[in-house]
Amino acid sequence: MTKVLYIDNRERSGLEDLVKKYCDKKGLSYVINQNMITDYAFASVGIEAKSISDYMSSLYSGHLERQLQNLDDNYNQFALVVWGSLDQYITKARRGGRKTSYPKVFGSFYGSIARFHNDYDASILIMPDRSSAARFICKRFEKHGSLSAPTTYRLLRKTASEDRRIDILRAAGCSEAIAKRLLATFGSISEITSCSPKELQAAEGVGKIRANRILLCLNSEEPVADEKVKMKRA
Repeated sequence: MTKVLYIDNRERSGLEDLVKKYCDKKGLSYVINQNMITDYAFASVGIEAKSISDYMSSLYSGHLERQLQNLDDNYNQFALVVWGSLDQYITKARRGGRKTSYPKVFGSFYGSIARFHNDYDASILIMPDRSSAARFICKRFEKHGSLSAPTTYRLLRKTASEDRRIDILRAAGCSEAIAKRLLATFGSISEITSCSPKELQAAEGVGKIRANRILLCLNSEEPVADEKVKMKRA
C-alpha cells in the first residue's frame, strides 16, 4: 500500500513548497488536504511545523497549547518542528519597534519546549532554517514503518525495563514516563484496566486516543490492530 503524506491546504509559510519539492525529488506521494488539524500527517503521525516567530506568537496567545492538546487527542505520535533562530526573532521584533529582552525570550522559548516535551511526551525538533525543516519532514515520512537492523536491536533493548508492568503499558502505546505516571496514579495494571478513558486522561500525556488505545489493548479479547486517526477541525 502506497504511503501518503497529507499536507494542510492552509499552509502558507513556504515550507510546504519545499516539502513538495523534496517529495517529488524522492518519488514520495503527497496529497493537499482540507481542514486538517495539523500541518502534515501520515498514518497515525501528525507534524506541526512553525517558524520561530509563529511559535512565539502562538505561545504567547495560548493557541499553541490548544494545538498540542488537539494533536495529543488525535494522533498516536506527533512532533513539533520549529525552524529559525531566536536571534532572528529578536532582531525582527526590535526592528518592528518592540522592546524585547533576549534573556526573557530565551527563557520563554526553552522553558516552553521543556514543558511541552514533559506534558505531552512529544518529539520536538529545532531546525536552523526552513530547508532543514522540510528535509526532516520528508525523511521522517519516508522512513515511517521501517527500521534498520541496529535500530531494531536498540528498540528491543530499550523496551525491556526493570518493571514488567511498564513493559506491558509500553506495548499498549505508552512511553516509559507515561507508564510510570499511570502506575503512580492508579497503582496497578488491574486498576488501570477498570478505569474509564476519561479517568486515564487525568494523567499527564494521556489524551483521548491514547486512553482508548490502552484500554483496548489491555481489555480486548480480539487481536488489536493499529487504528486510523479520526480527523477533526482545530
